[in-house]
Amino acid sequence: MSDYLSVAPPRRLRLHASVQIAGIRLPARAFLMSVGILTAGGIAITLGADIERTIWASGCLIFLGLALLEGRFWGRSSREAAGIVWRHLQRPKRLRLIQPHMALPPEEALSPVLKPRRPHWHYQETADERD
Repeated sequence: MSDYLSVAPPRRLRLHASVQIAGIRLPARAFLMSVGILTAGGIAITLGADIERTIWASGCLIFLGLALLEGRFWGRSSREAAGIVWRHLQRPKRLRLIQPHMALPPEEALSPVLKPRRPHWHYQETADERD
């Protein structure tokens, strides 16, 4: 088919693989990742691994995996956001402010500053004006 005739579907109509369990729809890749880590942890425990360490490790891996796969930051996927932060940390630190070696005195005003006058109703009446 010609590229001129194809159109990308709108964002709301894009289909993503999902799994439905007990009436709740879950993203397929997150579900499969979690089930895979839990299965690997169960196999490790049956082969003699420390139960508490395995539970903590598998829980941390699931949490990090879900954050990377399903998290969104600043309207972008977490992978894109992590790439932005990584590029920011890797760039050379050339934008630092260089402190001047000497302090300059403040600039003098070119024209003399006139003291602003008060409006006429701010002046106090003297005894002569009241009579």
